Amino acid sequence: MSARGERLRALVQRHGEPVVVNGTRTVQAVVFVATSGLLRSLFTDNDLLSFNRPMWVGVMAADETLNAGDTVSRDGATFTVRRVTTLKIGASPVVKVAVWSQ
Repeated sequence: MSARGERLRALVQRHGEPVVVNGTRTVQAVVFVATSGLLRSLFTDNDLLSFNRPMWVGVMAADETLNAGDTVSRDGATFTVRRVTTLKIGASPVVKVAVWSQ
């Protein structure tokens, strides 16, 4: 992983919060409410109409295992992962971005 990738990974580990995936393991993720621009870049309008709001985004280390359809528990609520994408710098994966809703 590149030096920039390592710095981003360290930021997620330092500032992230624990999120439970599929009820079995915990990952560190920086979590925030999804913006409309981000949602429109990842989903069609028809997809968005079928999801409950708010939708949340979790940014985590690129090597975390998370797939669409997995469950995520945070603050006592359980959500379904709707989309997962990996962001790269050059060819090197840096972070994984997951969008979830109830």
